[in-house]
Amino acid sequence: MLAHPPELPNGPATYTLMIAREASPSGSVQSANFPSWDSLARKVASVGVGEGELQKAKRELQVNRYYSITGVSLLPAQIELLGFIRKPAPTPR
Repeated sequence: MLAHPPELPNGPATYTLMIAREASPSGSVQSANFPSWDSLARKVASVGVGEGELQKAKRELQVNRYYSITGVSLLPAQIELLGFIRKPAPTPR
């Protein structure tokens, strides 16, 4: 999952959800592992990703190693529901 700053002042941040067949060994981005496609699809659908996008992701994963869903708006509770822990904003020194 990658966070993107709001496009408009005071607008919501958006996220790119990157779905991969295998966990990334580098750990360069926040990741959450799911035991099956059905488990992943249920969680992602519960935060508003449509069935069409999920089917496209499933087809793409049969050919490629990963698939990205861009422009996903998520509330803090939805981020946690997906299995990510929100990192607190750095405190100024």
